[in-house]
Amino acid sequence: MTMITPHKKVKFVICKILLSMVFIVAISTASMAVSAAPIRIAATDTPPGGAVLELYTDELVTMTAIPFRITIRDAAGRPLTGAKVSCEMTMPSMTMPENRPRVTERDGVYGGELVFTCALGAWRIGCLAEKADGSRQVMTFDIEKVRMK
Repeated sequence: MTMITPHKKVKFVICKILLSMVFIVAISTASMAVSAAPIRIAATDTPPGGAVLELYTDELVTMTAIPFRITIRDAAGRPLTGAKVSCEMTMPSMTMPENRPRVTERDGVYGGELVFTCALGAWRIGCLAEKADGSRQVMTFDIEKVRMK
């Protein structure tokens, strides 16, 4: 008959604890590596693929800074670079205070962070790209619903 000494019992408990910790770390790391795909919204007033808004969040909620990117393509399908892009967020069903997220460009992709301030209706994000040659491109992105935080 094999006896389990207190020393062996301690080793066994330590091994169980370490194994549990490794399992928890592995699960946590795996879940961190999987990120949700961005919410993609095509502009309603450009040709298909002309302008796409990507919102980097799992869910659209109020009073939360949500990172965004806008990809704008010219008539030939190339990314538009060097434009000055400005956006304004409004709610078609009611008057809202000014809500203009800061937009910066990086390698032909325009982005920043936006905040929805109300959950009582649809939102519209209107953007204007002012190109180096003086021409302008207007883009409208409609968002049906935002959840209250």
